[in-house]
Amino acid sequence: MSQINSVESAITALGNNDPGVRYHAAWWLGKNRVGSAVKNLIQCLQDEGDQTSMGGYPLRRQAARSLGLINDISCTPYLLDTFHTNDIQLHEATLRALIELKTADCKDALNRYVDQNIEGKPMEALIETLTAYKMWDVKEKVEPYLHSDSERIASAAASYFYVCTGENNYLNKIHCYLNHSNRFVRQSAAFDLARIASITSTESILNARIPNNVKMHSLKSILEKSITHQSEDLDSSIDSLSGEQREIIKKLDNLVCENFAGNIVIDKASSPRTNGESPSPSKKISLSDIFDLLKSPSLSDREFGIDLLAFSRNFIHLDLSGLYFSESDQDVKVGLIKAITAKKDPQFLPALIDAVGVEIGNHCQGNIRRIASCGLGEIGSKKYIKEEDIQIILEKLTWAIAKPDDWGLRYGACLALEKISNNQSRGMLSLAHGSELDTVVLMRINLALLNG
Repeated sequence: MSQINSVESAITALGNNDPGVRYHAAWWLGKNRVGSAVKNLIQCLQDEGDQTSMGGYPLRRQAARSLGLINDISCTPYLLDTFHTNDIQLHEATLRALIELKTADCKDALNRYVDQNIEGKPMEALIETLTAYKMWDVKEKVEPYLHSDSERIASAAASYFYVCTGENNYLNKIHCYLNHSNRFVRQSAAFDLARIASITSTESILNARIPNNVKMHSLKSILEKSITHQSEDLDSSIDSLSGEQREIIKKLDNLVCENFAGNIVIDKASSPRTNGESPSPSKKISLSDIFDLLKSPSLSDREFGIDLLAFSRNFIHLDLSGLYFSESDQDVKVGLIKAITAKKDPQFLPALIDAVGVEIGNHCQGNIRRIASCGLGEIGSKKYIKEEDIQIILEKLTWAIAKPDDWGLRYGACLALEKISNNQSRGMLSLAHGSELDTVVLMRINLALLNG
C-alpha cells in the first residue's frame, strides 16, 4: 500500500488504482481535517466506479464521513445528492456528516427524506439528525419509533422527544436502555445521553456496564456542551462552574487515570481474593496465573492481578519493565503499566515512556498511553526523584500535552503535570494553554494552573 503521511501524498493517493489506497487516503484527509482537500473529497463522493458486489460505495461513504469531520458547509449540496443513491450506508454517512456541519441549508432536503419510502432507511441516524437540527415539525412522524422493535431506534426517538419537550419520562426511557442485556444497546443509550447533554445522567452512565472509553466520551461530551452553553469565555467560566460540572471533572479525571481495556468487563470474578497473596494456602500463584487474571473479562480479576504484581512479596523483585517490553498481549500490557504506576518506582520509567509514545492501533493502546502519562505524574511528584529522571518525565509530557490527536492523552498529561506541580510543569501547562483547542482539555488545563 502506498505510504500516506502528508496532504500531498494523500491527495495523490486518491487517484491510485487500488480501491483500498483511495479509501485510506480519504480517511486520512478526514482524520487530519484537511480543508484544502474538500474539492477532492467531493469528487470521491460522486465516484461511482468503486462499487461492491452488494451495490455499495465504500469510497463515497468514507468521503462523506471525512467531509463531516472537515466541517466545510460548501459540501452540503453534494452530500444531499447522495440521498438519490440506493446505498443506504452512504445515506447514513451523509446524515452523520450533516450533524457535524450544523447548516440550516439541509432542512428542506431532510424533510423530503423523512417522507420518502425507502427500504432499510437508517432511522437511528435520521432521528439523531432531526434532533440535532431541532426539527420539531416532524414529531408526529417520529413518534411511532418510540415503540420500535429496535431499541437503538427507540432510544434515539426518546432522545428526540426529550430535547423537544424536556419531559423526564423520555429521559427515563433512555436510562432503562443503559441496563439492557445487549451491550450495543447500552452503549448506544450512553451516546444518546451524550448527544442530548443530560448532565443529570452522569451517574447512570458511570454505573452502566459499558466500556470506560464510552463513559469517557459521554461525560466529556456532556461537560463540553454544558460549558459551551454557559460561557464562550473559558477563563471566566471556571469560577462559575456548577457543583455538577466540578463533579463530572473529578469523574473524568478518574476515568482517564484508571481506564482499563476498551472491551466489556463483567462484574463476576473468576478467582477468589486473598488481599495480594495466593488464592489458597495449597497453591502458590504463578506469573502465568497473574497474566490470566489480567486477561479476564472480570474487572475485579484484573484489579487482583495488578495488586499482586504491585504489592505481593512473591513478586517484589519482578522486572515489570522487562515484562512490558517482552509481552504482546494488550490486556497484559495495560495491567503491567497499572502495576508500575502503583509502585511509583523510577526504575520502571522506560516502560512508561515507551507506553506514552506508542501509536494508537486500538482502544486498548489508547488506554495504555493515558494510564502511563498519569503514572509519569505519580513518579514525577515523588520528593526525592533524581533530576535526570524528572527531566525525562517532563520531556515526554511536553510532547504528550501538545502533539497527539488523542484528547484523553493530552488530558492525562495535564493531570500528570498538575501532580508534579513544579515551576517547569506549570510553565508547560501555560504553553499548552495557548495552543489547546479542545474545550474540556483547555478547561482542565486552566484548573490545573489555578490549583498550582
